[in-house]
Parts: sequence; C-alpha cells; structure tokens
Amino acid sequence: MGNIIASNCRICNFSNQFRYGGSRYATTCHVPAINKETLEFENIDYHQEKSSGKYIFYSDNELKGKNNGNIFNNFDLSLNEFNNYCPKCKQKTLDFHITLYC
Repeated sequence: MGNIIASNCRICNFSNQFRYGGSRYATTCHVPAINKETLEFENIDYHQEKSSGKYIFYSDNELKGKNNGNIFNNFDLSLNEFNNYCPKCKQKTLDFHITLYC
C-alpha cells in the first residue's frame, strides 16, 4: 500500500507532496530523494534508480536527523517522520505527514 505524504520545513517553510511506496512494490516503489547533481527534491521509482548513483534517498541515514523512532515503513524502506534534510535551507528540519493512504 502506498501513501501520499506532505512535507513541511519548520524553518524555511519549504513544502511539497509526494508518493511513497505503492501496491506493486515488486515493480514500482515511489520514494523521495535528493538529486546529487541538482540538489533538488524529487519523487522517483526506487527500483529504477537505486543503483544509478544519481540520488540520495530519504530512507538513507544521510538525510535523517534524530527522530525518536517515529517512522513510516514500506517493506524494507523507512522514512523518519521528523527532522529530515530540507533541500532549501539545508537543515534537518523537514517533517513528513501522511495525507492519504492509497
């Protein structure tokens, strides 16, 4: 099962919505990531891009801050609910909130 997740930065008010996971996890798994070239937030298919080296995924520890165990799981991937890296202000102040289960 997938989710629509809204993000919001507590410092700079960066915000967006993205898909996370999916019902066809074996073939499609949407995840948030930072493009290493552009440093932009993107919502990509994990299965297509996991070996490309072009992205840092929000399921990677590099983009996670302290979270006190509040996570969103999708099979073997997990996102922190709080204190994620913000691509605008470059701080770990981006929070994720599920807005829709799909």
